[in-house]
Amino acid sequence: MNTPVLRRALLALLLLLTPGLLPAQRATNANGAMQVVSPEVAADRSITFRLYSPNAKSVTLNGDFFPEGTTGPALTKADSGVWSITMPPQPPGIQGYYFRVDGVRMPDPGNLLLSSSTEFLKSYVEVPGDGPQFWALRDVPHGELHEVWYKHPSLGQRRVYVYTPPGYDAAAAKTYPAIYLLHSTTDNETFWPRVGRANFILDNLIADGKAKPMLLVMPFGHTSVPRGPEEGAGGTDLSDVAVIGKDIVENIIPMMEKEFHAGKTAKDRAIFGFAMGGYQSVTIGMNYAGTFGYVTGASSNFRPTMDLATNFKALNANLAVAKRDIKYIAMMAGTGEAGSFPQSTRVIAYLKGLGLQDEWMSPEGQHTWLSWRGYFRDLVERKFFADNPYAAAPVGAPAAMR
Repeated sequence: MNTPVLRRALLALLLLLTPGLLPAQRATNANGAMQVVSPEVAADRSITFRLYSPNAKSVTLNGDFFPEGTTGPALTKADSGVWSITMPPQPPGIQGYYFRVDGVRMPDPGNLLLSSSTEFLKSYVEVPGDGPQFWALRDVPHGELHEVWYKHPSLGQRRVYVYTPPGYDAAAAKTYPAIYLLHSTTDNETFWPRVGRANFILDNLIADGKAKPMLLVMPFGHTSVPRGPEEGAGGTDLSDVAVIGKDIVENIIPMMEKEFHAGKTAKDRAIFGFAMGGYQSVTIGMNYAGTFGYVTGASSNFRPTMDLATNFKALNANLAVAKRDIKYIAMMAGTGEAGSFPQSTRVIAYLKGLGLQDEWMSPEGQHTWLSWRGYFRDLVERKFFADNPYAAAPVGAPAAMR
């Protein structure tokens, strides 16, 4: 065989068998259509995003990298029809993003790490750190995620995800404390394990001796898919908080106690959520006095026009019970959250005015999972189910304070 021909054939075979050697903007699928590598994380943690869209007039990158409510930067189009942009080095974490192509929102078609929420699809990119991060899948004993369906009297079949810790024995009499985790407006019950990595975070904390074995309970925070009006049925129930609270207390908690050995007292229950879930967790946790011992909310979506006395009507009626049974009340919002920050401070001041001990924390951060994932880790490690949670270092504190 002709030697140059043989060399060209071997080179072509090598390129086919080694995807990393193919130019990212020149890969094609079986139908001959252009495919690209996106996202591509470099060794310095910079990220390149690409989209093949030869007929598009404009493409922008949007998502967690940019301040809340802002439009991201434009991508640059090459002669090949591939649009691209390289973000500067990013901190370790998992961040969500999407493209707008001629004004139309779309996920990254080259990325299989995506989520389906109550409104749209969103792509995610994980930026590694130096060594395993606190949310990483490590070689430690793992708990189990259970997909549990139950029937709501009026809403029909609903789903809740339940994490049971390593060594959990359904046949044993031992009971476990439980954290009820609520999601944001556009998320659903899959986000806490899939995007938040709550199960891996707890696996790692338990393995490192920084948390006791506990349950994670992750219910769906809307009454329908797609979600209904923000004000709920009839425009009187913001984020369906009354309906969701009743569902948690009357349906889910009894089910957790019966089927998963959840503890039956307030000291064995914590509730935490962010954004819409932050509003829900604080409102539900405070209004069901005697049910939750640890009540926390991050980036909470309280409204500027909301009358807090009306929102916390049940709390005011049972204030003595709340003061007796709630061991920890906390709210947090990142300094970069223009909407959640002032409303959270207003709520915490109102609760303080009722004579309730609470903790307000404002670490650096934006309205993204990059913040909420860390808040969850800190709460589990230092606050939830602790005898004196107020004495522990605040959420988001530097490592030296831990």
